[in-house]
Amino acid sequence: MAAPSPDIDAVSRIRFPPRRVIVAAGVLAAIVIGAAGADWLAPYPFDEMHLADRLHRPSFIYLAGTDEYGRDVLSRTLFGGRLSLFLGAAATAAGLAAGVPLGLLAGYCRGVVDELLMRTLDVVMSFPALLLVLLIIAVTPPGVAKTALAVGILFVPPIARVTRSVTLDLITREFIVAARARGERLSYILWRELLPNTWPAIVVEGSLRVAFAILLGAVLSFLGFGVQPPAADWGLMINNSRDFVETAPWMAVAPGMAMSLTVIAVSVLGDGLREYLDPKLRHRR
Repeated sequence: MAAPSPDIDAVSRIRFPPRRVIVAAGVLAAIVIGAAGADWLAPYPFDEMHLADRLHRPSFIYLAGTDEYGRDVLSRTLFGGRLSLFLGAAATAAGLAAGVPLGLLAGYCRGVVDELLMRTLDVVMSFPALLLVLLIIAVTPPGVAKTALAVGILFVPPIARVTRSVTLDLITREFIVAARARGERLSYILWRELLPNTWPAIVVEGSLRVAFAILLGAVLSFLGFGVQPPAADWGLMINNSRDFVETAPWMAVAPGMAMSLTVIAVSVLGDGLREYLDPKLRHRR
């Protein structure tokens, strides 16, 4: 019997993602495309009013119905995805920009530096998440960028702790000991030696934070501290539908489903990414 071709062996060793990860990636891609292409995909402008068709049921004309001002719910849901996705990405980026350096520095230096940084971050973590964000944005007018910054500050402590825990495991490795023996600078060790080896944990933590940021941003908009009317935002749309739950429930269905699918898809992708990047979990499959 002929030996199997090396190309066949290479293909057989390819590890395809689990089905749930592929489905989640497809759902998230569809939501991102819908939000990015809302100018072309939305049937109507998100702020265009059709007062004669206010509270119109879902139909071929208005696929997801209209709200109390006759605005197309589907169009507002598509445009609202932009703000929600931007908030999730921007808040996570802000948290990573501050949390990763703090975690690297605390894990590598240890001692007094570690205690000072970690105890300071513990104080921040002791505040309830929603209360802390409200305190940060209460002194300034509401806005998407300010909301993203406030949520990003909330993410700094957990991201720093994850980075620190990975760093503590790496500082005893041979490549770090060798870098110290060569007399490398602190900045070189942190950014050129430690950071490339901590990115798997950072990527997974960041993906999970995106989902939480989208939910928290929707809560803030629902409470009136996030995106302000007449902008389209999922949380704001759900808030506007409260008085019409019995007469026009479709006003909350489209934004609620979009937000739920986004959060679930991001969470499933983060879980699948963790399984792929963690050698222990990878070998269990």
